[in-house]
Amino acid sequence: MMKIVMFGLGSIGHRHARILKDHFDCKLYAYRRKKGEGNDLGVEEIDSDQELQALNADIACICNPTSFHMDTAIKCAKLNMHLFIEKPLSHSLSKIDELTSLCHKKHLTCYTAYNLRFHPVIGKIKVLLQKRKLYHARIVCSSYLPDWRADQDHKLSYSSSKELGGGVVFDLSHELDFTQYLFGSIKEMEGHYLRRADITLDSEDCVDILLRCDDNLPVNMHLNFLSHLKERTIKVDFENGYIVGDLMNNEVRFYCDGELQQFSFDENMHDVYRNQWQYFFDHMNKPKGMNQIDESKELLEKMVKFKVEAHAG
Repeated sequence: MMKIVMFGLGSIGHRHARILKDHFDCKLYAYRRKKGEGNDLGVEEIDSDQELQALNADIACICNPTSFHMDTAIKCAKLNMHLFIEKPLSHSLSKIDELTSLCHKKHLTCYTAYNLRFHPVIGKIKVLLQKRKLYHARIVCSSYLPDWRADQDHKLSYSSSKELGGGVVFDLSHELDFTQYLFGSIKEMEGHYLRRADITLDSEDCVDILLRCDDNLPVNMHLNFLSHLKERTIKVDFENGYIVGDLMNNEVRFYCDGELQQFSFDENMHDVYRNQWQYFFDHMNKPKGMNQIDESKELLEKMVKFKVEAHAG
């Protein structure tokens, strides 16, 4: 039975812990700042590095605020733990090289959890795109930050704080990740980000990005968490038609050579998270898996560069 230590039992950490308890043969522990806070999952708690070392655990599931990812990951890698890190890998390039070196030297899996690669809409679009001459893509993700975590003041969440690694560029980087998954490497990335509403402390709440991917494909992307209109869509124009993917309603429309096909999927987000964990377990100790340290580091470098160079309004 594998031992997995949870770092962070907020909304996303709780979700991962529930998936692990319900579907996989493992023993969970929670590293808490104050042992004894308790949790409704019945997960045993520890609160010291001495206890962590004594556990001799197999995996660290890192779901604490983004700004804490590197220190937590390096501490666990030094204890020979494989790493499952909730996206994004970090909010800066500080200590990234140290973690990369540790993981390579110790042959540790370091996976960044971009779970939307396991969404049925993304999977279907990837199949439909094969061997097509693509013209253009448009990607939109909009939501309302105060609705994200019903049991928490949104201004107290890390999403609201630049210092903690919040803001739409990092928080909604799923879209940047699956852009590369669907369309190939991002070659250029420019645009501007803004703080338009009063729903964060100081982090950006919307961003517009122009990207250029493999084969010079232009991709327009809009991300925000200031809108009451919830939308997560991908639209692709290709030589003989178009594709529209709706991740919220689990639907894909595919128009090609005058014929329209529509696909719908029964999988829910619970299935997506479970499939992601199955993929992680299947690819532990296999350096060719998706979203491991080198690939995640490359995407992080692009995001950090964009935030430095883009116009901040």
